[in-house]
Amino acid sequence: MKKIFALFLVLTFVLAACGKSGTDSSSVPDGSSDSPSGDKVSIIITNGKGEIASQWEQAAKDFMVANPNINVETYSISVGDPINIFDKLTKSGKTVTIAMFEPSAVLNKYKDVGIDLSNEKWNEETDAAFKNEQGQVVGFPFAIEGLGLVYNNTVIEKVTGGTFDPFSINTRDKLKELLDKLQASGIKYPVAFQTENWSVSNHYSTQFLNQADDPASVVAQLKAGSLDLASNEAWNGYYDTLDLLTSKQYNKFGERPLGKYYDDAHVSVGKGDSAILFNGNWAFDSLKAVAGDNFGFLSVPVDNNPDNPLNNKISAGSTQILTINKQATAAEQEAAKKFLDWLVYDEAGQDFVVNKSQIVSAFKNNPNKVTNPLGAAISEAIAAGKTMPFSLNYTISEDWMNVLGPEVQKYVDKKQSREDLAKKIAAYFKK
Repeated sequence: MKKIFALFLVLTFVLAACGKSGTDSSSVPDGSSDSPSGDKVSIIITNGKGEIASQWEQAAKDFMVANPNINVETYSISVGDPINIFDKLTKSGKTVTIAMFEPSAVLNKYKDVGIDLSNEKWNEETDAAFKNEQGQVVGFPFAIEGLGLVYNNTVIEKVTGGTFDPFSINTRDKLKELLDKLQASGIKYPVAFQTENWSVSNHYSTQFLNQADDPASVVAQLKAGSLDLASNEAWNGYYDTLDLLTSKQYNKFGERPLGKYYDDAHVSVGKGDSAILFNGNWAFDSLKAVAGDNFGFLSVPVDNNPDNPLNNKISAGSTQILTINKQATAAEQEAAKKFLDWLVYDEAGQDFVVNKSQIVSAFKNNPNKVTNPLGAAISEAIAAGKTMPFSLNYTISEDWMNVLGPEVQKYVDKKQSREDLAKKIAAYFKK
């Protein structure tokens, strides 16, 4: 979801019996049909998670085996491409049937795209159905993801001398004590903190929105100009912790804090040269490519109060939403609904989401559990009530990345004061 690499488009065509539309009954068992006219229905699905492009391709094939009169084309975008593939296909004259969007996009840029899904049966199996401001379900929750301080458990347990409870690090002083222990063990830089604009802005710097039970209420205060960031304890607390994590003392990149360090950070933590980085469960693909599979999440502490909920939870929520396009035909929309049902109720669909894609399912009836240790950590935190909302969902991520990201980077690079950063964020919301 989040890595910024070179821009390229991974285009996957998954076609079964392409061109056999019309009334060719040789491809229609028992003369059954998925459209009123008996024609084969073709739908287009866009996938915004490029790291699982091959899994989507196979899912389309499996679905078509079970639904031979529905033809599926899947288009997957490369990780980090800032242009949504929905826009590219729409501009080329194609009608996307099922589009994958980030939640903030569903509520803002693409708020007029999706049909009302409130009456779909799968709503009974999830608490994460995505609603618009009118309370209509307009999005199918495809992926539950989370973020925090990713740690190499093998390294940390070697230093702490036993089974490590990540939620025991629930103050900033305890985090500093852990970093000092890691250094004393011979790890020169315990932290490898990559500072790409998306990482320090719409991922790290939005966490303060969780100071209220409803992050949207904090956004409303910012828009109204009634929240003074410079004096806000939670906002300052996150930046106090950021100062610690990006310092020359603990951060591998502290001498030159700005750079393209994503790959280097993951190699360092994966190999155990460092022990901690800030990222989400999607980072496991990079970590496992290096070595091992023993990773977990620490909360990001904002102060030294062990009872502060912010110090005892990780941020988690639905990050990828599937919508059915209003511009699709009635037959295409019905075929799209069948695909969503397949993801929830069919064993092959359930297997695709969790086992094949290592996605934390939003649906209670899915019996599968992710083996990805970071995904498993999120599942366990959800079960233990140790999660707070995914703050990115309450922002316009493109703005935080492109408008505010450079401002946070200036702060990290000590080219801007915290007071000036607060003014820049306030000015953004006043617009």
